[in-house]
Amino acid sequence: MARKSKGFSELLHQQQDDEQTTVQSFKRLQKKVQKTTGKDLIKDIATSPKGVAKMSDVLEEFIDPYKETTSSFEDVKSLLSIAVFAWNIALLPDEDRQEAIEIILSEAASGMNQKNRMELQTLIHQMIERKDCYFSSFQRYIANFDLQPQGDSYFLSVASSLKE
Repeated sequence: MARKSKGFSELLHQQQDDEQTTVQSFKRLQKKVQKTTGKDLIKDIATSPKGVAKMSDVLEEFIDPYKETTSSFEDVKSLLSIAVFAWNIALLPDEDRQEAIEIILSEAASGMNQKNRMELQTLIHQMIERKDCYFSSFQRYIANFDLQPQGDSYFLSVASSLKE
């Protein structure tokens, strides 16, 4: 019987760890969605439906130009929160976007000085424009996300609508 290489064994363990991380992250995400909506909206949703882009991958690509501004795990988490707001606002009709931005700013930027509030507003507008220009084919709302540290990186799970 042929013996498995050490590299294969390490790869197998890494794959098992990744699967366990995915399951744990999905459970945390399910609890978050249930807490924010009061309903268990994702209990019957497939975690990676076939033929549908993984929104975690799409969201990663969406924030890619802004990641250089982050220096910590918490920065990435904040960036993702802003990105989700901008993404979902971009799915609204044009005439409803500004009102949604004002609502977000009144809640998220209540303790900010005017300069930081303007920077946040500019970032949201840039992200909306990026969504419209480069991600217009994706029409799925993002309900929530879960971000977990994983070594020198992180693991992202995203709950989104399936309808395009």
